[in-house]
Amino acid sequence: MEASRHLAVYFRSIAHALTRELDQQADQLGLTSAQGMFLHRIWVSQEKYQIPVYAKDLEDFFDVKHSTVSGILQRLETAGYIEFRPSPSDRRCKAIYLTPKALEIRAHFEKHISQMNDRLVENMTPEDTEKLQQLLQIAAENLGVCLPCHLTALNEEESKL
Repeated sequence: MEASRHLAVYFRSIAHALTRELDQQADQLGLTSAQGMFLHRIWVSQEKYQIPVYAKDLEDFFDVKHSTVSGILQRLETAGYIEFRPSPSDRRCKAIYLTPKALEIRAHFEKHISQMNDRLVENMTPEDTEKLQQLLQIAAENLGVCLPCHLTALNEEESKL
């Protein structure tokens, strides 16, 4: 099939456009899109699930190396968005906690993420949107990307918004 040869171009273009938009929004707050996504993940974990967040949780969720997570967290700490405290269950581990400064910008990020999602599916029926999610899941699995736990968490977050 001729069209299928160019699907990667669509994925790359969409990913680039989403990253560019996230970067623009985050830049208004003096953050990067990665920092904004980390803050969002911490908000959800702490507020919805009432569980402490550790660097390892972020490594697993975003499927990135420890050094990447460490660098992003250090910059967030320096900027005053997070702080590290001993874990309530294991004093050897440091849990990540949001500061009041981080909580102040939460609504901005949630609104923007919701708007981006709405734009992605703007001219689609609910059935189209569901089918798209199913097809993207299959495509991810075909490439060896493990999304089930990520999608479950993201779907739970969406139902909260």
